Amino acid sequence: MNVAWWCSSTGQVWTWRYTPFIGVWLVAGTMIGGYVYSHRRAGRALDPKRTRQWVLGVLALFIVSEWPIGQLGVGYLATIGIGRYVVYTMVAAPLLISGIPTWLVEQWFPQGSRRQRALATLTYWPIALLIFNAVLFGTHLPVSIDTLKATQLGSFTVDFLHLGAALVWWWPALRPAHERNSIQEPIRAFYLFASSVLMFVPAAFLTFSPLPLYGLYELAPPLWLSFDPVQDQQAAGIVMNVIGGFVLWGIIAVMFMRWAKEREAADTVTRRERDARTLERIAALDTDASPSDAPSATGPTQP
Repeated sequence: MNVAWWCSSTGQVWTWRYTPFIGVWLVAGTMIGGYVYSHRRAGRALDPKRTRQWVLGVLALFIVSEWPIGQLGVGYLATIGIGRYVVYTMVAAPLLISGIPTWLVEQWFPQGSRRQRALATLTYWPIALLIFNAVLFGTHLPVSIDTLKATQLGSFTVDFLHLGAALVWWWPALRPAHERNSIQEPIRAFYLFASSVLMFVPAAFLTFSPLPLYGLYELAPPLWLSFDPVQDQQAAGIVMNVIGGFVLWGIIAVMFMRWAKEREAADTVTRRERDARTLERIAALDTDASPSDAPSATGPTQP
């Protein structure tokens, strides 16, 4: 049985012989083990909802990085490669961000520390938007794909950049309102919408290019699917634009409906408090007016 650190292009004919990627197992184990250890060290109980989100995020990373999806996406099919990118950025990253409690953020990034200042700079939403799209464009250039995905270290670097940029990008949109750099509606909707529009640019190049852009996928040994490189590339563009856009817009819709529900609940509380104050003022006016309006207990005054 072959063993490798990370999935990369090998140029070999595809076989269904299992190849475990040790790095994927180590990263997944470290993420889950570190999460549990951080809670135990702080004497905190694991929150079931947040723990579930964190584990699901790690599981999503594991599935698309391990064999066979990782190997197929890196060395054989651009469609699966783009699908891996969508899972990294639109599924795993928001789940991981949602799974981190505020106290753990304060523990990992103490107030006033260099780490906290670096986090504050990276997650300031205009900078986060710039970082995410710079990585999106930069890692999908033909020279980047053909050079980096040919080696295990290069392929690991690409995946690391995808996840890191996605975490930075999702941070201001998903963290609680009281945390620094957190953004709320309506800026959040514009923030996520801008990224969905910019994602269309590389997707359009993949979908409408009449020639293969990536030598790595063009020269890869053919698979049983009968995809030629151009068809594979076009399908990859559709996956990025349609599937990625669908997932992103689904998240935007859920977040907007949640915000609208919270606003409605807050307005309801405000109206109830206002009505209660109004009733109190009316009752106070009635109390003040009642002594003068009541008849005298001793009757009329005799001359």
